[in-house]
Amino acid sequence: MIEEWYPDHPPIYDIHKTWAENAIEGPFFKGTIPKRPESKPFDFLGYKVNSPLGVPSGPLLNSRWIALAGKLGFDIPAYKTIRSYAHPSHALPNVVFVKPVGPHKAISIDEPTESISDLSITNSFGNPSKSPDFLLEDIARANASLSKGQVMIVSVYGTPNQGVSFCDDFVRAAVLAKEAGAKIIEANFSCPNVDKAEGILYMSPDTVYEFTKKISDAIKPIPFLMKVGIFPNEQLMKEVFIAAARGGARGVAGINTLSMEVLDKHGKPALGESRRTAGVCGGAIRGQAHHFIHKAAEIIRQEKLAMVLLGCGGIMRPEHFTEFLDLGAQVAMSATGMMWDPYLALRYHQMRKHEHSLHHS
Repeated sequence: MIEEWYPDHPPIYDIHKTWAENAIEGPFFKGTIPKRPESKPFDFLGYKVNSPLGVPSGPLLNSRWIALAGKLGFDIPAYKTIRSYAHPSHALPNVVFVKPVGPHKAISIDEPTESISDLSITNSFGNPSKSPDFLLEDIARANASLSKGQVMIVSVYGTPNQGVSFCDDFVRAAVLAKEAGAKIIEANFSCPNVDKAEGILYMSPDTVYEFTKKISDAIKPIPFLMKVGIFPNEQLMKEVFIAAARGGARGVAGINTLSMEVLDKHGKPALGESRRTAGVCGGAIRGQAHHFIHKAAEIIRQEKLAMVLLGCGGIMRPEHFTEFLDLGAQVAMSATGMMWDPYLALRYHQMRKHEHSLHHS
């Protein structure tokens, strides 16, 4: 039997503890893990995978978190975004509950919503990372923790530092992931660019081509994915996808968190003056994610791009996985939903088994 989790249990990530404390002490999970129903494997970038369910880069902080996600039926988990050097997290608070009050604004609320479908949070960590020495050992451990029919993605992020260019540091982080034994590597292009005037990395087809080409050449033959956010229009989205495919990308993942101004009930920045805006994830972004998946699948099909589509953004219930897959994603991933209901994938597997038995009865 699968226990009820939300709203009676706290999430497996303790939002009152720091990122470092969660990495050392977590995941906070005491439930039993029921046997999952068998499913028909499918081919994902050359790997036979049990199901198209995954966890996007974010909540799986190290090999212990990856191991738990695998046991809970998430067959394509992503290892939390790494850098080429150790980097601290933003100070607390990182996660606050929010209610959207417009496309670019949210208000912090004290308690999670009554329904998990609507649960929305800030995700304000600043891409922290452990040291390369730690990562070389832990990524190998994470790979070893998974069962047959499961494969892990390692997410990487570049930073211009110590005289190294933005692009070269992306390459350096990707090569570190390769050396650690990564089977699939995803570059997080949906991050603010060094030069704020240039906007966001994934918004420039030329930059996407340059970065994708250099990274995918450096990690061959490992499949390379790019992570993106929402686009202002379809034309740009198409140009970026074509540029990525030309550069050697084998897939695209989206959407990342949506940047919103997050205020408390007094109209002050909920995360402090230095962080007026934050990435918001969970139920609040599901509509935008649906729109993205629908358009992205259309572009990949029409342009005959040899890329897989990984969809995430607001998958909070088992039926949401189905919605994303029906819209054209090959893989559907949940982060916030998985943190607040770790049984989410197992509920989906049971739902599919039930549907299958009804269909054949």
